[in-house]
Amino acid sequence: MEGEAEEEAEERRWNKRSQQMLHSLRRVLARHDSIGFKELIAHGNRKHVASKFYTLLVLKKSQAVDVEQTEPYGDILVSKGAAFTAIC
Repeated sequence: MEGEAEEEAEERRWNKRSQQMLHSLRRVLARHDSIGFKELIAHGNRKHVASKFYTLLVLKKSQAVDVEQTEPYGDILVSKGAAFTAIC
């Protein structure tokens, strides 16, 4: 039971972070086709960058965004996914 409560709390927390990132992306992607991940994490510390990267993966898994990286260690381009308008 205790493990389930912790899991639900973590899911709500990631849901909140996902919604916050979607809100930010909605504003940017209304004006541009894509945005670089480096722009999303500007001035962030390691913890914030890791959190945003994880959130980006969650959004990619739900097909809210598409991601593309053309070269190793290159910037990750984030664009609208198939479910972007359905989720937003």
